[in-house]
Amino acid sequence: MRCTLFSPVVDRQAIEAVSNVLSGWSLELEGEPEQWTAARFMNPQGTFVLTSQEFTAPQDSFSKILLGTSGYFWRRDDLSASTKKDILRFVGGTRWLLGIVGTTEGLGLSEDVFLKAALELARRVGGRLFTGTEFITPEPSPGTGR
Repeated sequence: MRCTLFSPVVDRQAIEAVSNVLSGWSLELEGEPEQWTAARFMNPQGTFVLTSQEFTAPQDSFSKILLGTSGYFWRRDDLSASTKKDILRFVGGTRWLLGIVGTTEGLGLSEDVFLKAALELARRVGGRLFTGTEFITPEPSPGTGR
């Protein structure tokens, strides 16, 4: 299971949203807590890994991902002009990418739990999940509008 979170803000503390869903899983960070580059949630049944990317220079991998994603949606004939405009505007405003990968051992991390944790993180930062073919926008939390 994998997807990419496109976020308009950098908020490394947002992994608390994942901790709430994956209660009891251990967390291992690469780097300092305020500047981690990878976060691994682990338990005997599987892992949930976040890999952080931000803009560092023109033509870096972050920029290439945004360009490739924009091009993909620009070429899609099945989307309305207004949908394309919304997606391209959102992608252009992305400040933080999180690669999200879930692995499972036996009956471990289910797709439902993976998606719930990823959507909670997206909700926390006002982001969207890219599955490789479409964006998923999380529903706002009840009573918060966010």
